[in-house]
Amino acid sequence: MSANDLLLWMSARCQGSWLQFRNAVEELHLSNGDATSAEDDDARDPLALPLYQALRLNLQRLAHAEFFAGGGGADWRVTPPSLAVTQTVNGWLGVLAGARSPRLLQLVSNASTSATARTLSFPESPDQISFTASGQEILAALAERANLRLQRDAPASLLGCIPAIDDPSLRDPFPLPFGADWRIDRFSASGLRWQPATREDAASSRGGLFRFTLRHQRYMLLCSKGAAFRVPGQVGKFLVLRRRRRQVFRYDVRSLQLSIPAICRPPLLVERALILCSGSLPCYQSDSGAGTLAYTEVPISVARAAAALLRQELQ
Repeated sequence: MSANDLLLWMSARCQGSWLQFRNAVEELHLSNGDATSAEDDDARDPLALPLYQALRLNLQRLAHAEFFAGGGGADWRVTPPSLAVTQTVNGWLGVLAGARSPRLLQLVSNASTSATARTLSFPESPDQISFTASGQEILAALAERANLRLQRDAPASLLGCIPAIDDPSLRDPFPLPFGADWRIDRFSASGLRWQPATREDAASSRGGLFRFTLRHQRYMLLCSKGAAFRVPGQVGKFLVLRRRRRQVFRYDVRSLQLSIPAICRPPLLVERALILCSGSLPCYQSDSGAGTLAYTEVPISVARAAAALLRQELQ
């Protein structure tokens, strides 16, 4: 069985709990390891994550589903079937995202007579189906015939709705955990890695990101002058990078490739926008133990918008 079967199952259920998701992975014989915290996105190689987490991460990155804790009684919800459209150097690209069914796939196949279909396979991910055409209206007509939601200029539209990393809405006051059993690490902007730390380090920090871990609990806390704020882990990393004036974005204008250290993977929605530029997951490249994620076919306008949200500069 494959991740395609998992997406079909999720599409039929529409939403469910994390336990149901784990059970489905097991019943479809996809499992090869145990799950960790849903915030465990720090692997330098995304393929090194436990399978549950790799599947979750890829389903989110490809816009097939959203995972969250307790939203309306569900831990995940499949997204509506959509066609995310963007202009590329070779024409127009439409990426199929969201819920699937055999009937929908047949409708899409029948409606794609004027567009060129492409199916890409990735490890631990449903097949990515996309279409290329000479004009945007060809893809709009395809979406209408197949009853898909149409998302025009999807990468730029998505980035236009995301707050910058220093927006106050992305952080919540949170007390520093007490107790000797907590494992505490601090993110190093210079070394791009987690280093052992203490609660005293967090209490006296002037803008550091600390990870508190105890069994299945994990908190990412931005600590400054005795105050602590809970933040998304990837957001916190880029806040620290900004404070240290560390630039990690590398952009090749000729190949339209954006490269980022794997441990500094962009926050989910920013990464989703970068992926929608090509319909392809980023390529992981290992270089002397420090991995890099390479996003392809990223227009310079999208690269600049992503960099601005993360308070980075293109190098």
